[in-house]
Amino acid sequence: MTIRIAALVSLLCLAVPPVLRAQEATPPSSSGSRDSLPYVNLYLPEGQASVRLRKLIRNVLFESQIDYKFVTGDISTFLRYKYYARDFTYKIAVFDSIGFSGVQSSSLDFDRVRGGLLLFELPRNYNERYFLLLQDDRLTFGNSADADNRKNNIYTKIAYQYGTPFDERMNAIVGESRGRITPVLTAFREIGPQKTGIALALTESARLATGDYRYTKVEGEALRRWDTTPTSFVVTRFHLGTILGKQDLCALSTPPATCIGKTIAQVDRYSVPRYEMFKLGGRDALKGVKDDSSLGTDELHLTNEYFVPVFRNRDFRSWILHWNTLYGIGYLGVGNFGFSASDVVKSRTAVVDAGLGTETSLTVRDFEVLVSVIVAKPFHAPDNLKGKSIRFSIKTVR
Repeated sequence: MTIRIAALVSLLCLAVPPVLRAQEATPPSSSGSRDSLPYVNLYLPEGQASVRLRKLIRNVLFESQIDYKFVTGDISTFLRYKYYARDFTYKIAVFDSIGFSGVQSSSLDFDRVRGGLLLFELPRNYNERYFLLLQDDRLTFGNSADADNRKNNIYTKIAYQYGTPFDERMNAIVGESRGRITPVLTAFREIGPQKTGIALALTESARLATGDYRYTKVEGEALRRWDTTPTSFVVTRFHLGTILGKQDLCALSTPPATCIGKTIAQVDRYSVPRYEMFKLGGRDALKGVKDDSSLGTDELHLTNEYFVPVFRNRDFRSWILHWNTLYGIGYLGVGNFGFSASDVVKSRTAVVDAGLGTETSLTVRDFEVLVSVIVAKPFHAPDNLKGKSIRFSIKTVR
């Protein structure tokens, strides 16, 4: 517990200065004060809260962010500096993320990723843009015997995006993958022109300088909104990812029999950091599958969310809350994952899940609050992925 508290204090100190400096550089005013208010997001049952503080001074955006998981004690901090030019933008960011095995555990085991990145965005027009990312991640583990302890992951990403520039999920594919505000549902998302969005990314990790990994990651996503009536619609999302050039560490060990007789998770057999692998479950994939039980180097999934309005553009008042819009939602998803391309096309291990949910928009003073709830359950899946998930999120927008 002591190491958790120390990490929390040090990372909170890291997250504060940019916003303070930004506020000092701006003359005090009522509008400036309002611009510096935090954006708050809460995810349950994961017990995760995310708070963003941001300030725009002329054509420079200063932002700090803190993510904290109450259940495990995991904490992440981000500092970002983004410069807006006429024909491009660039972002400089540093981050520090610490994860623990559990808040009730007395073990000092933890995993920590610290790093920095430089991200260039080159818009072709409002709907199309290209990206170039340079990033260095430093991995540290409480268990010094971990094969990835004190290693560096240096990689470059080139990417293309079509659609709105404000979609968090697609932005995580083409740019900075950490610290994104991920909604559980999609009713209030801006998808893009002709109700279509596309993101494609190629990531190359190389043993340059202090780099210790070598692999190629290919990822793509397509998003489409289909209007079934003037007020109801379906949002379809298709995601596909694979990691090429990975090496089986057990096969490379000397002698090869080193792994025999040891309990080694399959995700730890390959020369790819866990955080770079794909998840079949979670808020941005199959809703009914647990996040940490479905990691792989190859993955695909297709989800459909059918939105039917209960009421729209109303002003139902309850104390300080103004209820604007409420949707009922039917959800259906299918997908698979594994460690080779052949794994994701096996019908025997495919996962099919379904669920019901709701999403509402309400106003609290000058904040718009988006509340999403969904209950989903796999009805065709391997035994270790079966169960039921309830996902809940609150997101504030100004």
